[in-house]
Amino acid sequence: MATPSSTPVDTPDENPDTTTKKKRGPNWLPREEEQLAISWINVSEQPEFATNQTGETFYRQIEQDFNTHSKAHYRDRAQIKTRWTAMNTATLKFSAIYNAIERNPPSGSSPEDWLEAAKTNYQEQTKGTAFNALSAWQKLRYAPKWRADPRVIQPSTPAPLDPQTDPTGSPTETLITGVCTPSSRSASSILRPIGGKAAKRRRIEGYRDDEMMSQANEFVSISQDCLLSLNQANDILKAKNEILREKMKIEEKKLELEEKKVLIEEEHRRSETQMNDYKLLRENEEMEDDETKEVLRIMKDEIKKKWRARA
Repeated sequence: MATPSSTPVDTPDENPDTTTKKKRGPNWLPREEEQLAISWINVSEQPEFATNQTGETFYRQIEQDFNTHSKAHYRDRAQIKTRWTAMNTATLKFSAIYNAIERNPPSGSSPEDWLEAAKTNYQEQTKGTAFNALSAWQKLRYAPKWRADPRVIQPSTPAPLDPQTDPTGSPTETLITGVCTPSSRSASSILRPIGGKAAKRRRIEGYRDDEMMSQANEFVSISQDCLLSLNQANDILKAKNEILREKMKIEEKKLELEEKKVLIEEEHRRSETQMNDYKLLRENEEMEDDETKEVLRIMKDEIKKKWRARA
Protein backbone atom coordinates (compact mmCIF):
# COMPACT_ATOMS: atom_id res chain seq x y z
CA MET A 1 0.00 0.00 0.00
CA ALA A 2 1.36 3.40 -0.99
CA THR A 3 1.56 6.04 1.73
CA PRO A 4 1.57 9.84 1.49
CA SER A 5 5.21 9.88 2.57
CA SER A 6 6.27 7.98 -0.55
CA THR A 7 5.45 10.80 -2.96
CA PRO A 8 6.64 14.41 -3.14
CA VAL A 9 4.38 16.87 -1.40
CA ASP A 10 4.30 20.66 -1.30
CA THR A 11 7.13 21.76 0.98
CA PRO A 12 8.13 25.33 1.80
CA ASP A 13 11.46 26.66 0.58
CA GLU A 14 14.26 26.82 3.12
CA ASN A 15 14.27 30.59 2.67
CA PRO A 16 11.08 31.97 4.30
CA ASP A 17 11.12 34.96 1.94
CA THR A 18 10.58 32.81 -1.16
CA THR A 19 7.21 31.50 -2.27
CA THR A 20 6.26 27.84 -1.91
CA LYS A 21 6.79 25.83 -5.11
CA LYS A 22 4.85 22.67 -5.87
CA LYS A 23 7.03 19.82 -7.11
CA ARG A 24 5.86 17.66 -9.99
CA GLY A 25 4.95 14.10 -9.00
CA PRO A 26 6.82 11.07 -10.43
CA ASN A 27 5.83 9.72 -13.84
CA TRP A 28 3.03 7.17 -13.89
CA LEU A 29 4.17 3.57 -14.27
CA PRO A 30 2.22 1.03 -16.39
CA ARG A 31 1.35 -0.96 -13.25
CA GLU A 32 -0.01 2.24 -11.66
CA GLU A 33 -2.20 2.91 -14.70
CA GLU A 34 -3.38 -0.71 -14.52
CA GLN A 35 -4.29 -0.27 -10.84
CA LEU A 36 -6.05 3.02 -11.62
CA ALA A 37 -8.20 1.20 -14.20
CA ILE A 38 -9.02 -1.53 -11.66
CA SER A 39 -9.89 1.05 -9.00
CA TRP A 40 -12.16 2.93 -11.42
CA ILE A 41 -14.02 -0.30 -12.24
CA ASN A 42 -14.32 -1.21 -8.54
CA VAL A 43 -15.79 2.17 -7.60
CA SER A 44 -18.02 2.58 -10.67
CA GLU A 45 -19.59 -0.85 -10.09
CA GLN A 46 -20.69 0.10 -6.58
CA PRO A 47 -24.41 0.96 -6.14
CA GLU A 48 -23.45 4.43 -4.86
CA PHE A 49 -22.13 5.31 -8.34
CA ALA A 50 -25.68 5.44 -9.70
CA THR A 51 -26.73 8.06 -7.15
CA ASN A 52 -26.10 11.79 -7.24
CA GLN A 53 -22.73 11.71 -5.51
CA THR A 54 -20.33 14.59 -6.05
CA GLY A 55 -17.14 14.39 -8.06
CA GLU A 56 -15.15 14.89 -4.88
CA THR A 57 -16.76 11.83 -3.29
CA PHE A 58 -16.28 9.68 -6.41
CA TYR A 59 -12.60 10.52 -6.86
CA ARG A 60 -11.98 10.24 -3.12
CA GLN A 61 -13.17 6.61 -3.28
CA ILE A 62 -10.92 5.95 -6.28
CA GLU A 63 -8.02 7.59 -4.43
CA GLN A 64 -8.60 5.36 -1.39
CA ASP A 65 -8.90 2.16 -3.46
CA PHE A 66 -5.87 3.03 -5.60
CA ASN A 67 -3.55 3.85 -2.71
CA THR A 68 -4.71 0.77 -0.80
CA HIS A 69 -3.53 -1.57 -3.57
CA SER A 70 -0.80 0.41 -5.34
CA LYS A 71 2.75 -0.64 -4.47
CA ALA A 72 4.48 2.27 -6.20
CA HIS A 73 3.73 5.91 -5.40
CA TYR A 74 1.04 7.62 -3.38
CA ARG A 75 -1.25 9.64 -5.65
CA ASP A 76 -3.57 12.37 -4.42
CA ARG A 77 -7.03 13.06 -5.80
CA ALA A 78 -5.90 15.78 -8.23
CA GLN A 79 -3.19 13.56 -9.75
CA ILE A 80 -5.64 10.67 -10.11
CA LYS A 81 -8.33 12.81 -11.77
CA THR A 82 -5.86 14.35 -14.24
CA ARG A 83 -4.38 10.98 -15.21
CA TRP A 84 -7.76 9.27 -15.48
CA THR A 85 -9.16 11.96 -17.79
CA ALA A 86 -6.33 11.46 -20.30
CA MET A 87 -6.31 7.67 -19.95
CA ASN A 88 -10.09 7.43 -20.33
CA THR A 89 -10.05 9.29 -23.66
CA ALA A 90 -7.12 7.28 -25.02
CA THR A 91 -8.46 3.83 -24.06
CA LEU A 92 -11.94 4.55 -25.42
CA LYS A 93 -10.51 5.55 -28.79
CA PHE A 94 -8.19 2.55 -28.88
CA SER A 95 -11.07 0.20 -28.01
CA ALA A 96 -13.14 1.55 -30.89
CA ILE A 97 -10.29 0.85 -33.32
CA TYR A 98 -9.49 -2.60 -31.91
CA ASN A 99 -13.14 -3.71 -31.77
CA ALA A 100 -13.62 -2.85 -35.43
CA ILE A 101 -10.59 -4.94 -36.42
CA GLU A 102 -11.64 -7.81 -34.15
CA ARG A 103 -15.13 -7.88 -35.66
CA ASN A 104 -13.85 -7.95 -39.25
CA PRO A 105 -10.30 -9.32 -39.05
CA PRO A 106 -8.08 -9.69 -42.14
CA SER A 107 -7.83 -13.23 -43.45
CA GLY A 108 -5.24 -15.34 -41.67
CA SER A 109 -4.60 -12.76 -38.94
CA SER A 110 -4.26 -13.47 -35.21
CA PRO A 111 -5.20 -11.43 -32.09
CA GLU A 112 -1.57 -10.31 -31.89
CA ASP A 113 -1.89 -8.95 -35.43
CA TRP A 114 -5.11 -7.12 -34.49
CA LEU A 115 -3.36 -5.48 -31.56
CA GLU A 116 -0.47 -4.26 -33.69
CA ALA A 117 -2.86 -3.01 -36.37
CA ALA A 118 -4.89 -1.15 -33.73
CA LYS A 119 -1.72 0.51 -32.41
CA THR A 120 -0.77 1.60 -35.92
CA ASN A 121 -4.25 2.97 -36.71
CA TYR A 122 -4.38 4.78 -33.37
CA GLN A 123 -1.04 6.47 -34.03
CA GLU A 124 -2.20 7.53 -37.50
CA GLN A 125 -5.49 8.95 -36.18
CA THR A 126 -3.77 10.85 -33.35
CA LYS A 127 -1.12 12.41 -35.61
CA GLY A 128 1.81 10.36 -34.37
CA THR A 129 0.87 9.85 -30.71
CA ALA A 130 1.58 6.26 -29.67
CA PHE A 131 -0.86 4.34 -27.49
CA ASN A 132 0.93 3.82 -24.14
CA ALA A 133 -1.91 2.68 -21.87
CA LEU A 134 -2.02 -0.96 -22.95
CA SER A 135 -1.91 -2.37 -19.40
CA ALA A 136 -4.86 -0.22 -18.34
CA TRP A 137 -6.79 -1.04 -21.53
CA GLN A 138 -6.38 -4.78 -20.89
CA LYS A 139 -8.34 -4.24 -17.65
CA LEU A 140 -10.92 -1.86 -19.12
CA ARG A 141 -11.62 -3.54 -22.48
CA TYR A 142 -14.40 -5.79 -21.11
CA ALA A 143 -16.15 -3.06 -19.10
CA PRO A 144 -19.43 -1.81 -20.67
CA LYS A 145 -17.99 1.53 -21.85
CA TRP A 146 -15.13 -0.13 -23.74
CA ARG A 147 -16.85 -3.34 -24.86
CA ALA A 148 -17.75 -3.79 -28.54
CA ASP A 149 -21.38 -3.44 -29.51
CA PRO A 150 -22.80 -7.00 -29.56
CA ARG A 151 -23.89 -8.03 -33.05
CA VAL A 152 -25.66 -11.15 -34.37
CA ILE A 153 -23.26 -13.00 -36.66
CA GLN A 154 -24.57 -15.46 -39.26
CA PRO A 155 -22.90 -18.89 -38.99
CA SER A 156 -20.65 -19.73 -41.94
CA THR A 157 -22.34 -23.16 -42.31
CA PRO A 158 -26.00 -23.75 -41.51
CA ALA A 159 -26.92 -26.31 -38.89
CA PRO A 160 -28.73 -29.48 -40.01
CA LEU A 161 -32.49 -29.43 -39.72
CA ASP A 162 -34.41 -31.56 -37.28
CA PRO A 163 -35.65 -34.71 -39.05
CA GLN A 164 -39.14 -34.12 -37.66
CA THR A 165 -39.28 -30.72 -39.38
CA ASP A 166 -37.90 -31.87 -42.74
CA PRO A 167 -39.89 -30.18 -45.55
CA THR A 168 -40.36 -33.55 -47.25
CA GLY A 169 -42.43 -34.76 -44.29
CA SER A 170 -40.62 -38.11 -44.14
CA PRO A 171 -37.45 -39.45 -42.53
CA THR A 172 -34.31 -38.76 -44.53
CA GLU A 173 -30.83 -40.16 -44.69
CA THR A 174 -30.01 -38.18 -41.57
CA LEU A 175 -31.93 -40.68 -39.46
CA ILE A 176 -29.95 -43.58 -40.85
CA THR A 177 -26.40 -42.29 -41.26
CA GLY A 178 -26.40 -39.23 -39.02
CA VAL A 179 -24.87 -37.25 -41.90
CA CYS A 180 -26.66 -34.19 -43.14
CA THR A 181 -27.11 -34.31 -46.92
CA PRO A 182 -28.21 -31.48 -49.23
CA SER A 183 -31.69 -32.95 -49.33
CA SER A 184 -32.07 -32.37 -45.58
CA ARG A 185 -31.40 -28.61 -45.90
CA SER A 186 -33.28 -25.74 -47.37
CA ALA A 187 -31.58 -24.54 -50.54
CA SER A 188 -31.88 -20.94 -49.41
CA SER A 189 -29.96 -21.71 -46.19
CA ILE A 190 -26.69 -22.37 -48.06
CA LEU A 191 -24.82 -19.05 -47.97
CA ARG A 192 -22.37 -17.85 -50.57
CA PRO A 193 -18.94 -16.83 -49.23
CA ILE A 194 -18.55 -13.08 -48.78
CA GLY A 195 -16.51 -11.29 -51.44
CA GLY A 196 -13.43 -9.14 -50.90
CA LYS A 197 -15.21 -5.85 -51.65
CA ALA A 198 -18.09 -6.72 -49.34
CA ALA A 199 -15.67 -7.66 -46.57
CA LYS A 200 -13.78 -4.38 -47.04
CA ARG A 201 -17.07 -2.45 -46.98
CA ARG A 202 -18.07 -4.19 -43.77
CA ARG A 203 -14.74 -3.31 -42.17
CA ILE A 204 -15.12 0.35 -43.16
CA GLU A 205 -18.67 0.41 -41.80
CA GLY A 206 -17.43 -1.26 -38.63
CA TYR A 207 -14.74 1.41 -38.21
CA ARG A 208 -17.35 4.13 -38.62
CA ASP A 209 -19.74 2.49 -36.17
CA ASP A 210 -17.02 2.02 -33.57
CA GLU A 211 -15.77 5.57 -34.08
CA MET A 212 -19.31 6.84 -33.44
CA MET A 213 -19.55 4.57 -30.42
CA SER A 214 -16.22 5.90 -29.14
CA GLN A 215 -17.41 9.48 -29.55
CA ALA A 216 -20.67 8.64 -27.79
CA ASN A 217 -18.78 7.01 -24.91
CA GLU A 218 -16.48 10.02 -24.67
CA PHE A 219 -19.52 12.31 -24.61
CA VAL A 220 -21.08 10.22 -21.83
CA SER A 221 -17.84 10.31 -19.86
CA ILE A 222 -17.49 14.08 -20.32
CA SER A 223 -21.15 14.55 -19.35
CA GLN A 224 -20.63 12.53 -16.18
CA ASP A 225 -17.58 14.62 -15.29
CA CYS A 226 -19.53 17.82 -15.99
CA LEU A 227 -22.41 16.62 -13.80
CA LEU A 228 -20.03 15.77 -10.98
CA SER A 229 -18.34 19.18 -11.36
CA LEU A 230 -21.73 20.93 -11.32
CA ASN A 231 -22.71 19.11 -8.13
CA GLN A 232 -19.40 20.11 -6.60
CA ALA A 233 -19.84 23.73 -7.70
CA ASN A 234 -23.37 23.71 -6.29
CA ASP A 235 -22.05 22.59 -2.90
CA ILE A 236 -19.46 25.39 -2.98
CA LEU A 237 -22.14 27.93 -3.89
CA LYS A 238 -24.33 26.77 -1.00
CA ALA A 239 -21.40 27.14 1.40
CA LYS A 240 -20.68 30.65 0.09
CA ASN A 241 -24.34 31.66 0.50
CA GLU A 242 -24.31 30.37 4.08
CA ILE A 243 -21.19 32.43 4.81
CA LEU A 244 -22.82 35.52 3.30
CA ARG A 245 -25.91 35.02 5.45
CA GLU A 246 -23.75 34.81 8.57
CA LYS A 247 -21.89 37.96 7.54
CA MET A 248 -25.19 39.81 7.04
CA LYS A 249 -26.32 38.79 10.52
CA ILE A 250 -23.07 40.11 11.98
CA GLU A 251 -23.42 43.39 10.06
CA GLU A 252 -27.01 43.79 11.28
CA LYS A 253 -25.88 43.30 14.88
CA LYS A 254 -23.08 45.83 14.41
CA LEU A 255 -25.54 48.36 12.98
CA GLU A 256 -27.90 47.78 15.88
CA LEU A 257 -25.08 48.37 18.37
CA GLU A 258 -24.07 51.57 16.54
CA GLU A 259 -27.63 52.88 16.75
CA LYS A 260 -27.74 52.14 20.48
CA LYS A 261 -24.42 53.91 20.92
CA VAL A 262 -25.73 57.02 19.11
CA LEU A 263 -28.85 57.07 21.29
CA ILE A 264 -26.78 56.77 24.46
CA GLU A 265 -24.46 59.58 23.39
CA GLU A 266 -27.39 61.78 22.48
CA GLU A 267 -29.02 61.11 25.85
CA HIS A 268 -25.75 61.91 27.57
CA ARG A 269 -25.45 65.24 25.76
CA ARG A 270 -29.04 66.08 26.64
CA SER A 271 -28.38 65.33 30.30
CA GLU A 272 -25.33 67.58 30.27
CA THR A 273 -27.37 70.37 28.66
CA GLN A 274 -30.06 70.01 31.28
CA MET A 275 -27.50 70.21 34.06
CA ASN A 276 -25.90 73.32 32.55
CA ASP A 277 -29.29 74.97 32.11
CA TYR A 278 -30.21 74.14 35.67
CA LYS A 279 -26.99 75.62 36.99
CA LEU A 280 -27.51 78.75 34.93
CA LEU A 281 -31.04 79.21 36.22
CA ARG A 282 -29.74 79.06 39.78
CA GLU A 283 -27.24 81.82 39.18
CA ASN A 284 -27.82 84.88 41.39
CA GLU A 285 -28.86 87.97 39.46
CA GLU A 286 -27.73 90.35 42.20
CA MET A 287 -24.61 91.59 40.47
CA GLU A 288 -23.07 95.02 40.38
CA ASP A 289 -22.59 94.96 36.61
CA ASP A 290 -25.92 95.79 34.96
CA GLU A 291 -24.87 94.43 31.56
CA THR A 292 -23.99 91.06 33.07
CA LYS A 293 -27.32 90.99 34.86
CA GLU A 294 -29.12 91.70 31.60
CA VAL A 295 -27.28 88.96 29.72
CA LEU A 296 -28.00 86.46 32.50
CA ARG A 297 -31.66 87.39 32.48
CA ILE A 298 -31.88 86.92 28.69
CA MET A 299 -30.18 83.48 28.90
CA LYS A 300 -32.59 82.39 31.61
CA ASP A 301 -35.55 83.47 29.51
CA GLU A 302 -34.22 81.51 26.51
CA ILE A 303 -33.75 78.39 28.64
CA LYS A 304 -37.28 78.64 29.98
CA LYS A 305 -38.72 79.05 26.46
CA LYS A 306 -36.77 76.01 25.23
CA TRP A 307 -38.00 73.70 27.95
CA ARG A 308 -41.57 75.01 27.76
CA ALA A 309 -41.55 74.20 24.01
CA ARG A 310 -40.44 70.59 24.75
CA ALA A 311 -43.07 70.13 27.46
